[in-house]
Amino acid sequence: MSDFSAAMADMDTALLETLKDGRVDFLTAAGSVAVEGLDAIVDTDVQRINEVSGFVDRVVTVCVSKAALGAYDRKGGVRSNSIEPVKYLVGKNWHLDGIASDDGDLITFYLVP
Repeated sequence: MSDFSAAMADMDTALLETLKDGRVDFLTAAGSVAVEGLDAIVDTDVQRINEVSGFVDRVVTVCVSKAALGAYDRKGGVRSNSIEPVKYLVGKNWHLDGIASDDGDLITFYLVP
């Protein structure tokens, strides 16, 4: 890994540690835990254009480290981690509803209940 890539990875780690809302567990489509305890930034009321109706929807997003996530199930979901929970996500499993952004280091998913 080049010095620049290593510096970017360190910066992303520091960013997530500083701005995280808690930790999430990534789930497979079957509901089993694929990756546990990822630092996560959760945003609520994110605006997204509904491709069917053309109206603006408000959705929830979760941003995690792509390297820490590894391979994931696109039909999977997330839930709040029990040790360091994300208050907004507690109490239900959220399903992945697309990728909002992916810069190669951090990936942000749209979530639906």
